Amino acid sequence: MKYVVVEQHGQGTYWHDPGPYVAKLSEILPALPPGARAFASHPEHYDFSAPRCVKDLRPRELPAAADDLGYYELRFAWPGCESDVLTIRYRGVSSVHLTSDDGGPVELPDYNSVRLDEVLPHEAGCSHELRLTTGTVRIECADLTAGWAPISS
Repeated sequence: MKYVVVEQHGQGTYWHDPGPYVAKLSEILPALPPGARAFASHPEHYDFSAPRCVKDLRPRELPAAADDLGYYELRFAWPGCESDVLTIRYRGVSSVHLTSDDGGPVELPDYNSVRLDEVLPHEAGCSHELRLTTGTVRIECADLTAGWAPISS
């Protein structure tokens, strides 16, 4: 990632700092397509105590590529929960890169969760990079839409 900091400091111990990205966000936002802009600028996106923060969400599956129409979808749940809490739909996908830290396939055991993410302008529209516990997902697309499940009280 270009601005967001995720550093592993030991087995299962990470330093997370979205601050440099948040500081640049006002410059980045005008260049993002509307859906990506709304997702990246949501006030709870990087608030680690908020219910709409991406940190610690668990991807439900990681399709290897977009479909023939350039569509890709990621669904996320909280660890130990089977209900989807966030669905991100990407349209006009030009590339999907799944990279594991060990060079093998990206596996999705319960502990492989989102550390943080970053949305940036890209010639295709935007790029969305998600740093997982054991790998990285990077999608380049025309735009994305993020839908959160209702918060139960």
